[in-house]
Amino acid sequence: MSAKKLATVALAASLIFGSSSISMAAETAPQPSPTAPVVKTQDPAKKAFRVAMDAYKLAMAKFKTDRTAFQAAMDAFKTANTAYMGAKKVVNEAFKTAVTAAKTTYAAAVAAATTDEQKAAARTALRAAVTSATATRDAAIAALGAAPVKPAKPTVPTKPVRPTQAPVVT
Repeated sequence: MSAKKLATVALAASLIFGSSSISMAAETAPQPSPTAPVVKTQDPAKKAFRVAMDAYKLAMAKFKTDRTAFQAAMDAFKTANTAYMGAKKVVNEAFKTAVTAAKTTYAAAVAAATTDEQKAAARTALRAAVTSATATRDAAIAALGAAPVKPAKPTVPTKPVRPTQAPVVT
């Protein structure tokens, strides 16, 4: 036989007999015995961290909604405060005008006064004018109502700290 035919016969024989021996070997291999499933114990620090992170995520979601509500409340506050301060400024300017007029009248009265009684009467008139202006200003401010209250800024929740692994002692 030629070397080519011999190689072909050897190859065919190895394929035929080799595959059956492999399948027989597979049948004779022992099956692994069933064992109890391995229960992985969780590190309590890691478990607590996961719980804390879940709570943090919920707190952050609440913070984001609170922040948008705060922005809307802050815009409303700015508008209301601007209107309130503008009205209060008008009231205070009217008060200053009344006090300035009373001081001017007093200065003219004192300059024209020749006796102590006339000077005392001018001083009494000044006090009465200032008291009247003060009462008018206080009544006008009370009529404005309470000043707008600035909304409280929401606080950012603190992120939990990742647990560190304990050093391995060898």
